[in-house]
Amino acid sequence: AALRALATDGIQAGHMTLHARSVVKAAGAPAELFNEVLERVLQSGEIKVWKAQQVLDEVRRSAPADRKTAPRRLPEAGVGVGYGKIILLGEHAVVHGRHAIGCPVPLTIRAVVEDGDRGVELLIPRWGVEYQLAKPPEQRRSFEQAAGAILDKLGLADRTLRIEVFPDVPRSMGLGGSAALAVAIVRAPDLHFRLGLTDVEVNELAYLSEQTAHGQPSGIDNTLATYGRPLVYRRGSPPLVELLNIPTPLSIVVGMTQSEGLTARTVANVSEARRRNPRLYEKIFDDIDSLVLQAVSAIQDSDVTTLGDLMNINQGLLNALQVSTPELERLIDVARDAGAAGAKLTGGGGGGAMIALCGDSTTADVQQAIERQGFRTLLVTPGAVQ
Repeated sequence: AALRALATDGIQAGHMTLHARSVVKAAGAPAELFNEVLERVLQSGEIKVWKAQQVLDEVRRSAPADRKTAPRRLPEAGVGVGYGKIILLGEHAVVHGRHAIGCPVPLTIRAVVEDGDRGVELLIPRWGVEYQLAKPPEQRRSFEQAAGAILDKLGLADRTLRIEVFPDVPRSMGLGGSAALAVAIVRAPDLHFRLGLTDVEVNELAYLSEQTAHGQPSGIDNTLATYGRPLVYRRGSPPLVELLNIPTPLSIVVGMTQSEGLTARTVANVSEARRRNPRLYEKIFDDIDSLVLQAVSAIQDSDVTTLGDLMNINQGLLNALQVSTPELERLIDVARDAGAAGAKLTGGGGGGAMIALCGDSTTADVQQAIERQGFRTLLVTPGAVQ
């Protein structure tokens, strides 16, 4: 019993440290201050993004005047990286040919490849995943199918290699985890075997994986996971992909529910409802499309109030599509009551996450209000220099 207790305490401490590292990273702590901020956050017992940001500000104020800021670090050599994302406006309608606005989040999924000795192994230690991909497609299960499709296309399915994945993007939160995972899994062997893939080819392979995982994806998640830049997207052959200029950085608080959202299910449900009543649903998609295009103008004009109103209306239409949940609605209400200019779900819905657009003076209030309800948050600042 004593050994079990000791082991449990050690595991819990390890989980706390891992969570704290993610929180400090999300707070934007630079490399030269990271360990100091991490230590102070752990000592405080408040493993929250707002606390990490508070500590970071304190450390910066107390830092010696001659302390130099470390240059931005380039991606680690040989590490495949896929970016997480939020959809600012336009989810679900984008599946049916309308526009959407997407932005990356400060969370990634990374993957590395090593030579192996027993076929193709996919390891995700944090998720307790260990897949064998060197098998016929009909015998693959779960994400083996999506990852295996990538390896098949790259002609690597019969090699002996180990792909190890390190995810920061949480699963099934509407933050593009599956697309980020696909991009990381494409890029890692590309780097290891020097295949010379272009970003366009990486994106196409990630889209193939998304098709295997979700059936009929719009393509926006894998595009954001590949390029990691704010963009306006519309499905097509080829799709419309325009980088979005954000002259004044936005302040967005992401609130994560305690329920996973299954994108494939919600997309299928909306598509089935559209099949039963095409005129009604096409009108809803058109209305969402109009909101997205107005939002582009609001962003260009740095008009947070109008952008927030457009997000609130978009949420009403997503509710009409029946992809929201009581838990999402609760967080949205909490955010609005705390001063958010606008709040809505992000991604597929049915669980997952919501986003709240804030002014400079309300960001901390909104973040703390959500965390007081027992939910995790993440601060995203599209348009800020990374």
